[in-house]
Amino acid sequence: MLIDGMVFDVTRWLPQHPGGSIIIPEQAVNIETVVLFEMYHSSRMSFQFLREFYIGDLLPEDLEKVPPACGLGEGTPSPAFLEQLRSYTTWRVNHIKAFKSF
Repeated sequence: MLIDGMVFDVTRWLPQHPGGSIIIPEQAVNIETVVLFEMYHSSRMSFQFLREFYIGDLLPEDLEKVPPACGLGEGTPSPAFLEQLRSYTTWRVNHIKAFKSF
């Protein structure tokens, strides 16, 4: 699952997911789901669980290739939501371009 460029493996969480174990595989695979996450998770308590399932972040150039969640929550996430999400995910990996030697 991809939320704001962060990759998560929520496989083991599916049986416990309050929205059911089917909604994530049906709606949130191979797309950027930040809009869906904002729509369905009005409580910010869910932010606290993200770190447990975090794998890493996509590189910006790869993120551009991932389609958004069109048809399921079209649009973009609100700036306030993104700001709050990012304040909870300070543990994210920061990509640093490697320097090549000559």
